[in-house]
Amino acid sequence: MPFTVGTNILTPTVTIDTVICANLLPFTWNNINVNATGLYSFITQNAFGCDSNTRLNVIIKLVTRSITVDSTCANQPYTWNGNTYTTPGTYSVTLTNAAGCDSIATLILNVKPIPTVVINDPPPVCEPLTINLTAPSITAGSDRGLTYTYWMDSLATIPLVNPAAVAVSGNYYIKALGANSCTSTKPVKVTVLIYKLVAGIRYPTITTAPNTTTQLSARNIGNSYVWSPPVGLSSPFVREPLFNYDRQTEYLINITRDNGCITVDTVFVKIIARPRDSLVRSDLFVPKAWTPNNDGHNDKLFPLTVNIRELKYFRIFNRWGQLVFETNIIGEGWNGILQGKPAIMDVYTWTVEAIGVDGKHIKKAGNSVLIR
Repeated sequence: MPFTVGTNILTPTVTIDTVICANLLPFTWNNINVNATGLYSFITQNAFGCDSNTRLNVIIKLVTRSITVDSTCANQPYTWNGNTYTTPGTYSVTLTNAAGCDSIATLILNVKPIPTVVINDPPPVCEPLTINLTAPSITAGSDRGLTYTYWMDSLATIPLVNPAAVAVSGNYYIKALGANSCTSTKPVKVTVLIYKLVAGIRYPTITTAPNTTTQLSARNIGNSYVWSPPVGLSSPFVREPLFNYDRQTEYLINITRDNGCITVDTVFVKIIARPRDSLVRSDLFVPKAWTPNNDGHNDKLFPLTVNIRELKYFRIFNRWGQLVFETNIIGEGWNGILQGKPAIMDVYTWTVEAIGVDGKHIKKAGNSVLIR
């Protein structure tokens, strides 16, 4: 402890150094209010009856402050100075700095929302079709601007190699990343259903005489049947039609199963001519209906010809008598397009005139239904 010696050795001066943190101000020393850095004096009498001067040298250490501004995702709790925060706000803690004084740390936390992900299971398809999990319809209803990743398992550890062409039924998972860098809490399940293909087969050849009623039969594996071409059959829309025709024909049988998948079978009907049938005969007829849906079957309305040498004309009229199609080319027909647009479903009237290879002059008229 230093002493300052004056004119009287019995009047000592004592200086005391005191270091104090600013947050402890003010304080009282010998009835003196101390609130700033400096020297404070207190004079009293010593044992000799002389003045004794005691000085307090006050050194103030400042309280330090810090501000941290940060953000986190709502599904990622934020840890700061040993505490965990899940809601936005301003938080403060009081620590001790190197000088032993208070260090006030403040956190301004922003909590970003996690993406809203809505997954719509795709409709089932039939082999060999695949399902595109990246199609917008799968995530319709989700937040905009999301980036998706696709997984084979719910833990998002096995990525899908090609999510745009999934070919196996099962549960898959989609996870989303928002523009705010937050991800969905967990991958969301999407169910894929792909029906197995029932392969088409060729039936044993059916042999019959011309113009002889013969039973045909398709496999009993579906609930809808379409025979193509429809010529020579009692009905092209049943499983077991009757064949009565004078020309050998190969039929494609489109069998629609209860899950909507189509299997195509084939059967060939071979005609063995009898001596009395050796005379060439000509004829034609026009189907009662056609379905211009571009499926490759019955898409056009045209005369089905038997030994026809020349087609004079084939004309189609709507119900108001307006000509909508005309041709003189065998095998050419109307695809149901009128002035660049699909014609309406309706009954259409047709007329046809042709010359057979046997010189027979054929002229017919009738009605056919356009079905979509």
